[in-house]
Amino acid sequence: MAILKPECYNQKYIIMDKENYDIWFENIKIDQYPKTSLPSETEVLIIGGGIAGITSAYLLAKAGKKVVLLEKKKIGNYVTSATTGFLTTTIDTEPQILIGRFGKKNATLILESQKDAINNIEQIIKSENIECEFSRCTNYIYANDSKEEEKLKKIAEAYSSLGILANYKKDDKLKLNTLGYIEMPGHAKFHVIKYIMGLAKAATKYGAIIAEDTEVLSVKDKNNYVDVEIAGAIIKTKNVVSAVYKPFKNPKYLAKLSKIYVEYVIEYQLQKDKYIEGTYEDTRLPYNYFRIDKKDSYDRLLIGGADSLVSLKIDKEINRQVMQKYSKLLFGTNLLKEVRHWTGTMVETADGLAYIGNSLQKNIFYIFGFSGNGMTYSYIAGKILLDKLLQKDNPYSKIYHVDRQFSWFKIIFLKLFTNY
Repeated sequence: MAILKPECYNQKYIIMDKENYDIWFENIKIDQYPKTSLPSETEVLIIGGGIAGITSAYLLAKAGKKVVLLEKKKIGNYVTSATTGFLTTTIDTEPQILIGRFGKKNATLILESQKDAINNIEQIIKSENIECEFSRCTNYIYANDSKEEEKLKKIAEAYSSLGILANYKKDDKLKLNTLGYIEMPGHAKFHVIKYIMGLAKAATKYGAIIAEDTEVLSVKDKNNYVDVEIAGAIIKTKNVVSAVYKPFKNPKYLAKLSKIYVEYVIEYQLQKDKYIEGTYEDTRLPYNYFRIDKKDSYDRLLIGGADSLVSLKIDKEINRQVMQKYSKLLFGTNLLKEVRHWTGTMVETADGLAYIGNSLQKNIFYIFGFSGNGMTYSYIAGKILLDKLLQKDNPYSKIYHVDRQFSWFKIIFLKLFTNY
């Protein structure tokens, strides 16, 4: 065990402002997993030590599978460490859009999968005694102006039609400079790195092998098994799991990623007990979101938004100023101090859902395209993988399958000619 100094993470591979990335690593103990002797064969080999890879390793190892996880740098780094740690049923694709694209039955399944993920993450935390500041909270979706308020009413109706509790209200309970809002209980938030560290420790307890600073150089499918090449060695495995931000060296699946955005996050100290603890989001495009956490002498505000396409190469300082202005509009003089800021990246898929499942190469399992919901998608992906290896049916595998078919015409038509 060691407390890593922030400069240990001052590396180019982290997609965050270098001076401000350490919110989740600050003053906590970090378990390290040095590369030692690795087996020449295993049942499952996972590429990537973010939340998706660690979750999969934990679920598989607990079920008795022989698992090796290889991380190019350090576990929990890269995209995972840029999160704000929301656990919500409300995915980035709005419910009325889900209904328009997939129908009510599948839209209900999608939201149920997110709710199921939160419940199971909570159960894992309890059963493994992981101290990660997990807390249940209400999620609020609010309107900044009258146009957004009308949209908000449609969102509430759509959620209700899918069996999700979404109460539309118009009062001053939130004490924000906003109009109406939707109140959605049963969501949660946590400290993502504490969770990952606890999950990794539990995975190794059940027999998983984790090796940091170990880059996978190539993956060669041999039909009945896969050869995974690392520096100086080949590991033979029955199954490979690509749990990295972009599908591992697979041009076909890279093409499925629709857009990559940079998102901007600021941490503030907020006047204590002025606002309701919870998670919040608005209905703008791009939308803004924040969480409020109770601290000893102040409340912590993590607020994000101002997403821009990576390809546009916008000056980060401009978008940071946009977020500062928006924060002051909402909270006024109750913003006590700006603590730090950082950026992360977010991938959107064409139809708004993550890709989870086996490719035509039946021994390779892909997990990618999480949009802004990687915390819950990580559990969903790990469970779909586990059920596949155990030859069990999973109610969500088809809707998220990596080779699912969707209609570009339908998506374009809905965008152009309907409210979807």
